[in-house]
Amino acid sequence: MFDLQRFIDDCKAAVQSDDPQGTVRGLMEAAFRDREGVRQVLADAAPAKDVAPLYADENLTVLRVFTPANFISPIHNHLMWVMIGILDGEEKNYLYRRTADGGLEVEREVVLTPETGIFSLRADAIHAIEIPPDRPLSGLHVYGGNILQRSSRSAWDPETMEEVPYRYERLMDFCKVLTRQRQAQAS
Repeated sequence: MFDLQRFIDDCKAAVQSDDPQGTVRGLMEAAFRDREGVRQVLADAAPAKDVAPLYADENLTVLRVFTPANFISPIHNHLMWVMIGILDGEEKNYLYRRTADGGLEVEREVVLTPETGIFSLRADAIHAIEIPPDRPLSGLHVYGGNILQRSSRSAWDPETMEEVPYRYERLMDFCKVLTRQRQAQAS
């Protein structure tokens, strides 16, 4: 059975290793072999709403993630690596790269499901996510730093594509704009 405290302790040790991201990937792959056990322990550890921090310090954050159906994030960065494990649902990731003129272009799209395995983002990754309208997503994320206190992050205004300082409240406003745009396109 998945042991959350042992997983966190192992991740804390992993971030001190020569290959923190690779070591955490291995820990997540081992944990997700018992997907039902992870699902059950996380359901007991945190309510199925939004994002629930399970552990955070300056080197590591472990989050139980719940994203509602029909959610669309603006483009944003984390400025740290992240390992993503999906328990239920589907998440479409749009991965971006900066262009020579300072803009962004889609580098690739990746659809994450419970069957796709553990997905990693580099520390310099820029991405946006989209959750289908028919079902929410739940998962486990492990970050190589304190994602809850990273103040130098950026988000991109979905209407102007201007890079702006990341603020959670602003991000949620951007999500509302994107959801309205999706609803207008569907009508």
